[in-house]
Amino acid sequence: MGSERFIRSTAQAPVSNREHASSDTRLPGVAAGQGRRAQQQRRQGLQDFLQQQDAADLAQRLWAWAQSDSELMADLTAWAARSRSHGDPQTMKKVVADLLANREPLDWRESAAYASRAEKALPLIESVLAHDPEQARALCEHALRRIYLVCDEADDSGGEISEVMDQLMELLLRCLRAAPPAANWLDDWFNLMQADPWGLWNEPAVLAAAGGAVQQAYQSKAAEDWQDWVARHPPAVTTTADGGKGRRGASQRQSAVSAVAGQGGRFDYQREQLRRRYLDVLKSQGDKQAVIDLMRSSLTDAAEHSELVAYYESLGKKDEALAQARAATRLYPNDWRCEQDLLRRCERGGWHEEALVIRRRQVEHMPDVEHYQAALLAAGKAGRDLAIYRDELFTWAADREIAPPFGGRSMASPATAQGRHVDTRVSWLLAEAKLDDALALVQPPHVCRPALLRTIAKALPPSRHAQAVPLLQRVFAAWMTRASTPYMEVLEIVRETLERLPAPERDQWLMLLRAQYKAKRNFIKGLDALPRRG
Repeated sequence: MGSERFIRSTAQAPVSNREHASSDTRLPGVAAGQGRRAQQQRRQGLQDFLQQQDAADLAQRLWAWAQSDSELMADLTAWAARSRSHGDPQTMKKVVADLLANREPLDWRESAAYASRAEKALPLIESVLAHDPEQARALCEHALRRIYLVCDEADDSGGEISEVMDQLMELLLRCLRAAPPAANWLDDWFNLMQADPWGLWNEPAVLAAAGGAVQQAYQSKAAEDWQDWVARHPPAVTTTADGGKGRRGASQRQSAVSAVAGQGGRFDYQREQLRRRYLDVLKSQGDKQAVIDLMRSSLTDAAEHSELVAYYESLGKKDEALAQARAATRLYPNDWRCEQDLLRRCERGGWHEEALVIRRRQVEHMPDVEHYQAALLAAGKAGRDLAIYRDELFTWAADREIAPPFGGRSMASPATAQGRHVDTRVSWLLAEAKLDDALALVQPPHVCRPALLRTIAKALPPSRHAQAVPLLQRVFAAWMTRASTPYMEVLEIVRETLERLPAPERDQWLMLLRAQYKAKRNFIKGLDALPRRG
């Protein structure tokens, strides 16, 4: 009988569960609240149970769990360090090293776990900072060196390790502000930056926190390092704004930073870093002429020429900026930065004819609406007759329309012996709101981008539906050649076309489409689903 009752009770249990589930479904808010309260009660019961247990028994169980849980072991390690160290530097250093140690390369999952463990070193260092900023600074440096060894072979796709590094650097800044170090700390800092495999240091922020002694040492080192680099690399003659070879001998500093060029035109990271540091130092000292001398004497690429132009402009030296921009454009005629520098200087300085030459070159290189309108504006400032200059641009555009633009075929229809690809002129006309001129230009045999044809068709008023329909049908023919299910774009074009057709022609065109594309079943279904117009 007992076994029968057991079988009956287990068989009935699912029914009871279903009833409770149905009740919970009807009152989800009530069920969720009851569940949370039950969970809180269970946790409170467990906490009460733990507080009643013997400390030795709990310690034994905790140690057993920590043996197989690295996260828990890290927590115990940090806890013990805070309790035992009593400010002992060596003990704290060893604990930090243990928390940040790792012997194997980390994949992205392991990197997240490592970062979670490494974060536990932060409160340890924080506790030291409160009473000994210098020791805390040393612990930060030690922690960074340890983590550098790990992150060099870690997949930090999620950014967890780099976030810990950022927190360590921020903690280091707090240590520096609390106790600015002596000048010789600069060597320790540079060694740290050298060891950093990811280059995350913010040098200005460190200098601001480190105080005057380190700042003075940094300035001296920046000058010495740059001059040493110059001495170890053969000088190369560079063209400056005046067409000469720089201002050699202008000052003692200038002779020390004679003209140098990168090796074979390749980017030299060390050179860029040393040059940037020295420039920042000179700017911070307010020695504007020294900055100019250094920039002029070390020009090696278009970016550095553009940088010098911008610096001249920041000082209000408009003539020098213009001269430098012209020199840069001669050296790098195809560089957009140099061209934009010269254009900006010409337009701001009233050199409108020179600016017009640049604008014309730009519109011929990329004849979009923006460049076309900019060229017309420049022509007006240069005193040109706008109607005549506009005709010149349209003539140039017509001449280049003989061949398909960009060396390809139009999507609207194949090129013909008589037809032209009139995209450029049509886009210009539409920008000028010359709808009728654009409509006349796109008539066969000329071809045009489907998007422009559609723009014209949609701009035509209802009274001109008869002119819009052929344009939309050309768009449909072009797009249908590359369309695939679910045919949303082409069906939208069909809808726009049908809205503009009278009833007999609408039905006739639909019959033609169904016959021509009967093999495309999804397209036919889309046609049938289109709304009918009465």
